[in-house]
Amino acid sequence: MLLRFAVENFKSFRDSTQFSMAAGKITRHGDHIAEICGKRILKGGFLFGANASGKSNLIQALEFACRIVKNGMKSVSFDKKYFRIDDEGKARPGVFQFDLVSNGHFYSYGFAVSYTEATIEEEWLYEIGNREKCVFLRQKDEDGTSFRVTTDIKFDGERFRVYAEDFHNLSMGRTVFLSDVAQRSPEDEENYQAFRDVWEWFQRVRFIFPSSQCIAIPKLLEDDDRRTKFSDLLRYFDTGIESVSKKDVDFDKLLHSSLTDQDAVALKQDMERTLEDGHWAFTNLPQGLIEVCKKDGALRASEVVASHGNNLDLFENADESDGTRRLFDLIPIYQAALEGGIIFVDEIDRSLHTQATQEFIRLFYQQTQGVGTQLIATTQESNIMDLDFLRQDEIWFVERQKDHSSRIYSLNQFKERYDKDIEKSYQLGRYGAVPVFRQFSMMENNEEEGYAESD
Repeated sequence: MLLRFAVENFKSFRDSTQFSMAAGKITRHGDHIAEICGKRILKGGFLFGANASGKSNLIQALEFACRIVKNGMKSVSFDKKYFRIDDEGKARPGVFQFDLVSNGHFYSYGFAVSYTEATIEEEWLYEIGNREKCVFLRQKDEDGTSFRVTTDIKFDGERFRVYAEDFHNLSMGRTVFLSDVAQRSPEDEENYQAFRDVWEWFQRVRFIFPSSQCIAIPKLLEDDDRRTKFSDLLRYFDTGIESVSKKDVDFDKLLHSSLTDQDAVALKQDMERTLEDGHWAFTNLPQGLIEVCKKDGALRASEVVASHGNNLDLFENADESDGTRRLFDLIPIYQAALEGGIIFVDEIDRSLHTQATQEFIRLFYQQTQGVGTQLIATTQESNIMDLDFLRQDEIWFVERQKDHSSRIYSLNQFKERYDKDIEKSYQLGRYGAVPVFRQFSMMENNEEEGYAESD
């Protein structure tokens, strides 16, 4: 679980900014808390704020850092990720730090990156217990020509010394020490458990953005129990869908109806070249959710379809409303939540009715009782800002300041009574993080304003 995330010099976050999931002393909504090794940790965190306040930038900062750990430096773009309002922003490092709990242990892991060189400048991992212990600290020598790795742990044998020497050269600035050691170290050596604990924690982090599509749905439908539960939840949220299934489709016909002939041929050739026999891939085409698998050297496709009561005329994903399509992306969260981990959602309320958003969150807490799972989301839906629904320490605000940097702060700092009308106070501007509309006058213009129609 996540205890704290700190970021500095990433997009609108100029100065060091902290977001915490440590629970306060509030006793209400005890089911929103997980207690691990004597620490109370929040299972939910919800960020409110005006448009362009920086809410999405926080989720993007988390995803940027997680992607580096999981997939390496080449998996991200460093272009324009720094605080661009400051002329010196590009020259300053971006800093990302996670305080987390994994496998019953508390760790603090982080790194600093150079935006100009697209390299790691410094990296560290500490185990936090009765006393703080440095698992490793990787930093440049005073002359800046090489890295050195230090540790408080007395590792057996020469293995760790070899790992550290491998990272001596500055050319290793594009490689994450944590990831490298976690994957290379023997599983039976206890001294390397911290590396594996933190590495595995990052594998359990998931992100959902407004443009995300859940690529796991075709596989989910192959399991009878999961398919039934998925269909039940779609009915529960009043989508009109009675059941969901897959049907075989003509892949060539599908491609040529969606793309130009040239693009269709190129995509098919690419999939024939890269997709191994017996494996599958998700293809994002206008029709909807398409799964392509390679069997006996040939590509075969199936499409996710839904019955609205007439099994002879099934609906494609493109036929569904925006809200229903959003639920297709969100509902698999419940299954992921039962497996543990952290789920970040940007704009959880997008295209959803107010009551659907609230019910989705309520059901998350209900479904994850006894499971160390967290849901952290941005939202504009102020109706959920209700202390009968959320705890004070679960509500966070993101505000754009005069210098265009973002700051984050918790409702908990206002020490409001449990019976306070939080939403009304928020709309009145008591907590900040609301739009500020400046004086505006419409100049006369006799020319007709035109709008281009979209397809």
